[in-house]
Amino acid sequence: MRPLRFLSRQIGYDLRSGLLFRPALLIAALAALALVGPSLEVRLAPEASAWLATEPGAAQVVLSTVAGSMMTVVSVVYSILLVALSLASMQFSTRILAGMMRDRVSQNTLGLFVGTFVYCLLLLRAVHGDPTPFVPGVSLTFALVLALASLGGLVFFIHHIIRSIQANHLVERIATETEAVIDAVFPERLGPGEAPAEHPVPEPPPGAVPVRAVASGYVQLIDVDSLRAVASQGYTIHVVRGMGSFAVEGIPLALVAPAPPPHVLAAIHAGFDLGPVRTMQQDAEFGVRQIVDIALKAISPAVNDPSTAATCIDHLTRLLVRVAGRRTPVVTPVVAPVVAPVVAPVVVTGGVYVPTVTHADLVDLSFEQLRQYGRADMAVALRLLRALGDVASVTTQPHCLARIEQHARLIEAAARAAFPEEDCDELARRRAVVARYTAADRPAGAPPA
Repeated sequence: MRPLRFLSRQIGYDLRSGLLFRPALLIAALAALALVGPSLEVRLAPEASAWLATEPGAAQVVLSTVAGSMMTVVSVVYSILLVALSLASMQFSTRILAGMMRDRVSQNTLGLFVGTFVYCLLLLRAVHGDPTPFVPGVSLTFALVLALASLGGLVFFIHHIIRSIQANHLVERIATETEAVIDAVFPERLGPGEAPAEHPVPEPPPGAVPVRAVASGYVQLIDVDSLRAVASQGYTIHVVRGMGSFAVEGIPLALVAPAPPPHVLAAIHAGFDLGPVRTMQQDAEFGVRQIVDIALKAISPAVNDPSTAATCIDHLTRLLVRVAGRRTPVVTPVVAPVVAPVVAPVVVTGGVYVPTVTHADLVDLSFEQLRQYGRADMAVALRLLRALGDVASVTTQPHCLARIEQHARLIEAAARAAFPEEDCDELARRRAVVARYTAADRPAGAPPA
């Protein structure tokens, strides 16, 4: 049985990520208003209702016209949205579709249009001419207000869609979402000149029992608090499949020692949420992966758009600089069986060891494929070297600086092999900047010589 807090977080994210929940709320609210509004205005504001009222026949024509036009507009909106999603997926990456479906402007616009249609349709029931003519004037006026709001919403929606599928705005949105995940995963900032400690990863204790996946999918969420509650009973839990990893049915999600009873295994398994896609709930790597995919598509021979790739590299730099100033979360174990040292590549909460991404991992994810596929593009190579220099300037971890130096060396070697020496002057200058920041004799946190 999953904890209510964990279950509500899963359901809330799923509802926010679709095109149904928010529009359904708006539709339900407008439908309720259409049902109770006429009786309320007769009871609370009869003078205003009578003053705003018109002939029943004219009111029916107005409501019918607005309702019919809303269905036409809805079809146009869905067509625009589907075309925008198709173009974005082909030009950038299919992984960005989930973020575009979470867009609140699209959700609110659809809810407004369909809600206006439902409101006018239900309000028609309250308008009648026999035996006593009745027109709810306030409700009818509100229908006209909704029609005008829908017209303005259509114009704004088209503007928003055109803006949102531009590369700069799209990458900006993904980077902003990733920054929020980074702040949640790495909440503590490093002090001035402080370098994160590096330690060996602890091994699971001998005889640990596997907690196996009952279905295949990506790890979307891990409830560390519930795992810690289990560990407080005297267990050590080593999570095998970290955030964003793909778990195949039957393989271990975690290892637990000593051997627990079935109900404890079930409680540990309930702390994992698996799904068909990766999500941005706790997965900082997924945000970086999306930006890298857009950059790779941009430098492919079919697209050949190095400017978009440069934009992606700029935002990758922004994210890596943000991570460089954060301390990898480390909590001292509180469960007696846990005796292994706490290490940088894991988050330890009680007797729970959960793999987490490190700064060096994100550096490799950001630059490895880009330098491999962009070796024949000098503009990409120059932007990569500048990005590496910016990241190195704020990095204090020796292992990460070594990875930055390696990427810079390989970028320079590939570019010099593809271009004549005359084209490599700026390349050499930017490579020298990276070398000064990654020099082995540079004290941690010190500026370059």
